Amino acid sequence: MVYIYDILLNFNNDFLEFYEWDKNDNILHIKKMPMLKVDSKLIEDVLSKKVQFDDPFIMEILNKTEVFDNKKIKTIKYACILTDTYRTIGVLLTDDYIVAKVSDLLLDENEDALDISRRIGFRNLAYNIIGVKKNYSFLTRNEVKIKKYLIREIKLAYKEQDKIKLSYLYFELFNKNVTDIEKIFEDLMLSLNEEINEKHKKLYELVKLASTK
Repeated sequence: MVYIYDILLNFNNDFLEFYEWDKNDNILHIKKMPMLKVDSKLIEDVLSKKVQFDDPFIMEILNKTEVFDNKKIKTIKYACILTDTYRTIGVLLTDDYIVAKVSDLLLDENEDALDISRRIGFRNLAYNIIGVKKNYSFLTRNEVKIKKYLIREIKLAYKEQDKIKLSYLYFELFNKNVTDIEKIFEDLMLSLNEEINEKHKKLYELVKLASTK
């Protein structure tokens, strides 16, 4: 088994590029972690779908990841680095071998991992796709936050039949007065299926401000 040493990982449900990491995130300082070179399709599936491994390699990585925890060293049951020599990701698995969280690597640590990956053998890992993730891959972390928040507020206002709030949101986004609550709801939700633009960001700030009053 090949190992990567002394790296930082930031495990999240959604893949965050290293430059989107936040100081409040639970950054793990990894002492040692197993690394496997795999097919590019596997990495794409891990990032876009819900993947469950069905392979003996699971026993090879059992308790092999070590993390600095203050002055102690703790182990993670199922975790490893996957690479296809072009990109590298950390994966954290459940006891059922399902990929629960993923992490990017810092730029220099990623380069070191890729360099090592070119000198190791390829592993063909068996796995099953058990679902599909919501695809926020083209949004920044902040845009994902804005999108989720606005969707929640719009759905809540619609559930409560809050026509005043929905009309206000609609006017701010489209600069139009519409009275049909069904059309308002449909158009607002459809707008969030597209890219998050400056109007969405302004709307987010307005709604946040209103909620604090």
